[in-house]
Amino acid sequence: MKNRWWLMGVMLLVVFALAGCGSNTGHDGMNMDEGMMDPLSVDLSWTPEQVKVGQQVSIEVNVTQKDKKVDKADEVMIEIAKEGDSSAHEKVAAENKGDGKYVLEKTFANDGTYSITSHVTYGPQHTMPTKKLTVSK
Repeated sequence: MKNRWWLMGVMLLVVFALAGCGSNTGHDGMNMDEGMMDPLSVDLSWTPEQVKVGQQVSIEVNVTQKDKKVDKADEVMIEIAKEGDSSAHEKVAAENKGDGKYVLEKTFANDGTYSITSHVTYGPQHTMPTKKLTVSK
């Protein structure tokens, strides 16, 4: 009788262990949609294209994912760094204008070449395209 209870206990443990190893294709606890894993497409541009000292520039970041505009990115920051001058460095949040467009208005006080990097975070993805901007006198 004692061996029978012991055998039944071992069988129950095996059943529970196998039940815990079942396949689950969902992302339990990760809160991700399938579409969230499609790569982000980020287009960084500014107007006017030819920038002069003291002139206001509109830096624009257009964010899409699988041909759909991303209106609710977790974060869109614009990093501006002047080449050759480590003290001339800033990182500012872009304003969400809707329709996948994020904008920062900026006026440059000095001429030179600047690295403009857009930091876009959406769900688990982060992308940082960089372009060079030349500001002339």
